Amino acid sequence: MINVKGFKFSGISCGLKKSKKKDLGLIISSNECISHAVFTKNKVMAAPLIISKEIINKNKLRAIIVNSGNANACTGDEGIRNVKSVINQAAKVSGLPKNNFFISSTGIIGEQLDVKKINTKLSKLFKDAKPNKSVDFAEAIRTTDKYIKIESTKIKIGNKTGTLLGIAKGAGMIHPNMATMLCYLITDIKINKSTFKKFINYATKNSFNSISVDGDTSTNDTVLGMSNGLAGNEEINLKSKSAKKIYGEIEKIFYNLAKKIVADGEGSTKICKIIVKGAKTEKDSKKIANRISTSLLFKTALFGSDPNWGRIIAAVGSSGVNYIDQRKIDIYINKKNLVKNGLGKKISSFFNRTMKNKEIEIIVDLKIGKASSFVLTNDLGHEYIDINSLYRT
Repeated sequence: MINVKGFKFSGISCGLKKSKKKDLGLIISSNECISHAVFTKNKVMAAPLIISKEIINKNKLRAIIVNSGNANACTGDEGIRNVKSVINQAAKVSGLPKNNFFISSTGIIGEQLDVKKINTKLSKLFKDAKPNKSVDFAEAIRTTDKYIKIESTKIKIGNKTGTLLGIAKGAGMIHPNMATMLCYLITDIKINKSTFKKFINYATKNSFNSISVDGDTSTNDTVLGMSNGLAGNEEINLKSKSAKKIYGEIEKIFYNLAKKIVADGEGSTKICKIIVKGAKTEKDSKKIANRISTSLLFKTALFGSDPNWGRIIAAVGSSGVNYIDQRKIDIYINKKNLVKNGLGKKISSFFNRTMKNKEIEIIVDLKIGKASSFVLTNDLGHEYIDINSLYRT
């Protein structure tokens, strides 16, 4: 696994999960990092986000601690005290200042975090940290994920080489803004804070805020970027020669992680990219794409490999965008036209065959304006119900 200069990782079991699988993860830098985070827009925000938001706005970070198996959401004042307890104990065993820690949680909502289980294992968590243990961290943050999600790349910047590493989790409760998901991007590339902030915000918009699994937005969603600058390159700003290349790689990492989250959607068998073009504004095109992606009739048709374009055009019409003209709408499935000017063509064997693919692209062209956007989504089948009806048991 790729190493990032100055960063170490660990992932262990502290007993929060009944399965005794890894449920406590750490990323730690050898020096302070500039950082930026994008948080859930859900008005019900988990305790660790409330505290971490305060810390990141005023301080530089050194470490991320994540637990899975319990979201520490809707837990009141005790939930806040539990986050502070973890920070206090982490500072004690590591020797780092309390304001160097970013805390995340993911799992069941509404149950108090068994903070003793975490605190008694923090010493081991720090001692186990190694540069090559990013997979252990990725394992520790999983909940219903079937597999870990890691993306990385190296970039040449002048005569120096920088590294970008992204680790994410998510399979259900996924919908903008944001889509439950956690993502951590760490890098040794030296970059100024305002530029890094713009890169994280834009890349999030074009990835994690463009995916939908089940239409639910989590209380714990977080995208966090950290840079320790140890690659030794000249500091990157928006005017730097390498800025466009670095942003492009960050966006690619985020997009690939977002795609893995959708592909791993609870019970998912297919991934579908919905592109809406020809709208007056990007906001409208995104609104329509989101409406299609959350249509249960569309998602079940996707599961059944049914090229039922009526469900697509019905979702377009109920999106709330009021200037749509059904006589202009074209729909394409995997590049082949199925609906022209609002009228469907004969469903050929191509459409029945192509709908069985693991990856499907649907284009809806309104032919009114020039704006476009996309959403990644998946199908909805029996396994989603099985997983979520038994989540707490």
